Amino acid sequence: MFSARFDGGEVEHMFRRIHRKLEGRGYKIFMVEADAGEDFGRKTSAFLGQLKKQKGVLLAVCTDHYAEITRSPYSSYEELRFCYNNRIGILPLRLCEEWPPDPPSGPEHPYDKDGEACGLLSLAMPDNVVFVECRSRSEDDIAMDIAEQLHRGGLTSGHGKEARRVSGCQNFSC
Repeated sequence: MFSARFDGGEVEHMFRRIHRKLEGRGYKIFMVEADAGEDFGRKTSAFLGQLKKQKGVLLAVCTDHYAEITRSPYSSYEELRFCYNNRIGILPLRLCEEWPPDPPSGPEHPYDKDGEACGLLSLAMPDNVVFVECRSRSEDDIAMDIAEQLHRGGLTSGHGKEARRVSGCQNFSC
């Protein structure tokens, strides 16, 4: 399941295209999509339940504000917390410069005065968790690296370093 701050921006559009590429290669990956009038919260709940039942992996699209606490009960923070609490695998997809992400918080923040989101990120994405480097890379390369990490199940080694390509084609369109 892709977990991100869905704000209609370029990152969201890029990962929706990557999602389609992965689905086209036979990977069953959930990504919430709701039309006007639909309840994205119900879809998020259903996807998280299926992720837990199927022992899936959360694909965390780590932008600078990933896991920021918001008023939404279906935020990336809540998705990450659910996966951490239920021992669901997490594959971070690094888009932010600072690592791990450092979402907004502090005395002036309306929902996270104490830096709770940063604490959760430290628990859920410790230094020994592999991330997929997504900065300045093509969508095909990102999709290929995600596919390889999912295929090999390499989600808990790497010491906070970039995931390394281990096998497979050199081009995601092959």
